[in-house]
Amino acid sequence: MTASEYLLRVLRGFVLGEDPGPFDGSWQELVKLSAMHSVTGILGHSVMTYPHPDSEPVAQSLRRQCMQTMLLFSRRGADMDALSQALAAEGIDHLLFKGYVVRDYYTIPELRTFGDVDFLIRPEDRQRCDAFMKARAFAPKTDWEPVYSYIKGSEYYEIHSHVLETDISERTDYRAYFSKVWDYAVPRSEHVYVLKEEYHLLYLLTHIAKHIHGSGAGIRMYLDIAFFLKHFGASLDWDWFRDQLEELRFDAFTNMVFTLVQREFGVASPIPLRPVEEPVYLDFLDFTMSGGTFGYFGRDSAVIQLKNQDIDSEEISKGKTLLRRIFPPVSRLERRYTYLQDHRWLLPVAWVHRVVKNRAIFGQRVQEMQDIVSADTEEVRKLKTIYQELGL
Repeated sequence: MTASEYLLRVLRGFVLGEDPGPFDGSWQELVKLSAMHSVTGILGHSVMTYPHPDSEPVAQSLRRQCMQTMLLFSRRGADMDALSQALAAEGIDHLLFKGYVVRDYYTIPELRTFGDVDFLIRPEDRQRCDAFMKARAFAPKTDWEPVYSYIKGSEYYEIHSHVLETDISERTDYRAYFSKVWDYAVPRSEHVYVLKEEYHLLYLLTHIAKHIHGSGAGIRMYLDIAFFLKHFGASLDWDWFRDQLEELRFDAFTNMVFTLVQREFGVASPIPLRPVEEPVYLDFLDFTMSGGTFGYFGRDSAVIQLKNQDIDSEEISKGKTLLRRIFPPVSRLERRYTYLQDHRWLLPVAWVHRVVKNRAIFGQRVQEMQDIVSADTEEVRKLKTIYQELGL
C-alpha cells in the first residue's frame, strides 16, 4: 500500500471513527506526505487511537505532534475569539468563514489546521479596521487589494473586503456572484456574522476551484467538504443549492468533488452524482495528492500559466502567454488596482504603479519568462485535460 492510499484511509477513519488498519509501507514517506497536506496532527491522532505494531517506531513523535497541533490551534482559536470580540466592541462588522468556521464541524476542531484566519469586513470599514489592527501591534504583511494581512507572533489574519478577488474561469462571473456575500450573512452576535450554510458551501467549493485554477488544492480542502456534508446532511436546501450550481455552471466541478468525498471519505453525496470515468478520477486524485495543501509541491508554475491560456482550446501558445504576463488585460489590472474601476482614465497611473511594485522582483519575473519558454507542452496538455473534465 502506498503512503497516499494509507493517508486517505487515515482521513476516512477520522471522518467515520474507523480504524484504518496497519500500514506496511514507508512511514517516512507517510509522515512527509501528511506534512505536505497539513494533516500530521490527524495522522498522530490515528496512531494514538488505533495503535498497530508497525507504527511504533514513529508513534511517539506523531503523538507529540498531535498534542502540539491541538495546543497550538486551540490557542489560535482563542486568539481569534478575542479579536472578534474586540472588533465587535469597536462596532466593526465582520463575517467569519472558511477554516475558522468549518473547524467546528470536525470531530476534533483543534486538528483542523490553518495558516491564517480569514474574515470579511465591509469595504467602507477598511481604514478603520487597519487602524484597529495597528493599534494592537499587528504588523501589516500584505496589502493586495482587496486582501490585507496582519501578523503578530503566531497570530496571522487575512482581512478581506471581498471574498473572491479573482475569477476561476471565463464561463461565469464568479466575482460578481460573490460580491453579494453580505446578502447571505447571518448574524451570530452583534457585529459578528457567518454565511448561510448553503452559500458557504458554494463558496468553499469555489475556493477549492480557485486554488486549482492557480496551482492545486490538497486533500484537506476536500476533508472540509466531507465534514461539512456529514455535519449538515439532508438538512440544507439542496434544491436551492442545485439551482445555484446551474447558474454558476459549476455542476461538473461539484460532481467531481462530491464523488471524491463519497469514495474516499465515505460521506454520501446529498445530491445525485453522475459517473466519472475511472482514469479521469484517478488522474484527478493523483493531481490532488501529489501537490500538497495548496498544490505547490512539484508543480511547474510555467505549466500552470500555459494551461490557463485558452483552457478550452488545444492550442498552447507560449508567445501569447508571455505577452499576457507582460501586458495583463485591463480587467485584471482593475482587480488589483481597484481605483481603476469606473476611472479607466487612471490606467497610466496603474501601469506606473505596477512597474514600481514589480521592480524589486524583476529577476524573478525574468526567470518566469524563461520557464514559460522551456516548459514541457505535453505536461500542459495533460493538465488541460484534467481542468476541462472539471468544467473549469
